[in-house]
Amino acid sequence: MFIKLDKFTLALQEDQSLGGKALGAEANPPDSGLAFDDQVRRYLKAAVRRHDVKARRNRTLASVLQEWTEVGYTKGQVASIANRAGMSTATLYKQFPEKTVLYCEALKFGNSILLDALATYSEHPNPIRDLTALLCNYAKTVSQPAPQQMLLAQSIMLQEPEFRADVSAIASENHIKIKQIWYAKIQNLADAGWVRLDQHEWQGCHAEGAFEIQSVPWFKMGPLASAPDGNWQADAQKVVCDLFKLYGTEKFNKQKVLSNSDFDLAAF
Repeated sequence: MFIKLDKFTLALQEDQSLGGKALGAEANPPDSGLAFDDQVRRYLKAAVRRHDVKARRNRTLASVLQEWTEVGYTKGQVASIANRAGMSTATLYKQFPEKTVLYCEALKFGNSILLDALATYSEHPNPIRDLTALLCNYAKTVSQPAPQQMLLAQSIMLQEPEFRADVSAIASENHIKIKQIWYAKIQNLADAGWVRLDQHEWQGCHAEGAFEIQSVPWFKMGPLASAPDGNWQADAQKVVCDLFKLYGTEKFNKQKVLSNSDFDLAAF
């Protein structure tokens, strides 16, 4: 069963400083809980009526993401993007008069898909396994070619004067929303009595930050001496165990004793 982090979605609806939209609302993805790359392909394959402006726009933005994935940001061409979207270059420029607008909108679109993928995962009633599943989903999502290339494009655009201000704002907003995913999960665990609530920022660092230290170098630098397993289970388990050792409540510790080994920190 796939779930959405309801508190995170609600926070985005209420917080107008973050656009005031629910997770994924800007992109209006055809389906939830799918891999980033699959979402992009679905937009490209979706039937689009001639007068469906939103669907045509989404296909164009998905074409940008696909172009970045297959040839890279620096080699991307507007003519090739238009061809992927099934239109002429002139028609594309009617939608997006400038390349800077096209690329910035594609970045917003891709970040929306990324956030949807990060926040949607297979829930587990065991809080240890649940948080482990969220971390594994995070790693597997970011390790896909499309989000990697999109984030690389974002890094390059930040160095280009014509993009810098707009892309900086996009990246900052996306960073805040990703942090909210972790804050919402920690809050849910605290509400259920499994962890004591401390400073969200610090607790988030123990979860997301500790995992990124292990996982991000693998994504950016290629194979290392210590490679992760196929589903990141062992790496995620270590981070989760450390988090519960630091913040686990009396309820959590009692449950470890009373429950079967499935609940134990060492039993996976």
